[in-house]
Amino acid sequence: MKYDERTHFSAASNAEWVARGSRALVGNIRREEIVFRKGRGAWLYDIEGRAFLDFVGGVAIHVLGHCHPRVTVSVQKQAQRLLHTSNLYYHEPQILLAEFLVRETFADRVFFSNSGTEAVEAAIKLARRYGAASGRFGLLGMEGSFHGRTLGALTLTGQEKIREGIGPLPGGFDWAPFNDFDAVVRKVTPETVGIFVEPIQGEGGVIPADPLFLKSLRKFTQEKDILLVFDEIQTGIGRTGTLFAYEAYDVIPDILLSAKALGGGLPLGALLTTSALSEFLPPGSHGSTFGGNPLACSAGLAVLESLYEEGYLPDGGQRIAETLWQELASLKELYPEWILEIRGRGMMIGLVLPSMANEIKYRFLQERVLVNATGQKVIRLLPPVNLSLEEIATFIESAEHVFASMGKPGGS
Repeated sequence: MKYDERTHFSAASNAEWVARGSRALVGNIRREEIVFRKGRGAWLYDIEGRAFLDFVGGVAIHVLGHCHPRVTVSVQKQAQRLLHTSNLYYHEPQILLAEFLVRETFADRVFFSNSGTEAVEAAIKLARRYGAASGRFGLLGMEGSFHGRTLGALTLTGQEKIREGIGPLPGGFDWAPFNDFDAVVRKVTPETVGIFVEPIQGEGGVIPADPLFLKSLRKFTQEKDILLVFDEIQTGIGRTGTLFAYEAYDVIPDILLSAKALGGGLPLGALLTTSALSEFLPPGSHGSTFGGNPLACSAGLAVLESLYEEGYLPDGGQRIAETLWQELASLKELYPEWILEIRGRGMMIGLVLPSMANEIKYRFLQERVLVNATGQKVIRLLPPVNLSLEEIATFIESAEHVFASMGKPGGS
């Protein structure tokens, strides 16, 4: 069919666009029947002009909300200068962003990828190259974890449903119960070279790591010469109150993985590590055509600079999060039969329910509030760190409507 530019934006309603999308897109993702055209701060606007309060944030992407002015201007300016050179050459935005991450973290070196799952793959390679001389290749993940959809990352992921129908899977992977140090130790073999942990399991239900678990794991891995890898793809870039969650736990990993919020809405991931470990990714051992391109790195640098210069780091974002947590605690007192627990850290929050998380998610949608359900027992909230008091009040009012409409759990 010949392209007709008149049909490009001819659809006038959500229903029309959804019909077009369902015909053209692969159905591997279950989408809501809403078509968004614009975002500003904590709000998304569909093509019919309706406003939705966004507590999904692109799944932990928009830590400063949609279209933050500094990020937007940075992307616009960089798009006029240079979009791509390949990684055969240096460019300024990549160097500046790497220097920023090195300055503010334990790391000496940074590798940039396009996504979190690619950063995980880089860490798998680094760990196995590190262990090659001693014949070690085994990698241990946590049950309930999520590390991505590529073959190595999904094999590392501790959820059977993610791995269904994709076998045979790569060998050398195993999983241990999260927050159970003794069980982890029992899973370690002479071939184990790396242990991967999320400081807070996001897809697993917003479950924080126990501080003693991480400290014990750090001591054990150092004694056994096993690499400790923190997957901070969801928890990083100010989401949990510090630049990265490891700072609050006071546990320094050997390798840290970042993505999502790092790119401010553009595809960007990163592996952070020490100079000594970076030697195990020598020239030719790993690469990425688009990883760390000028446009994404410009956006990433603008995100980090904004977080610090606007006072959300080191502690401004925590004050806003505390207000939201206080309001949620009051909501729990009103509906203790529905909100069994509030867990997480900063602006990464899980409301633990007895059941019916998907039903509650859809009732929030009717209130024009976007939330995410992880399984049937957790509503995940991922609002921006620059949420206003008015927006917190709007969310709490909508939540009251939702839980008041649910009656008693179990239909009684």
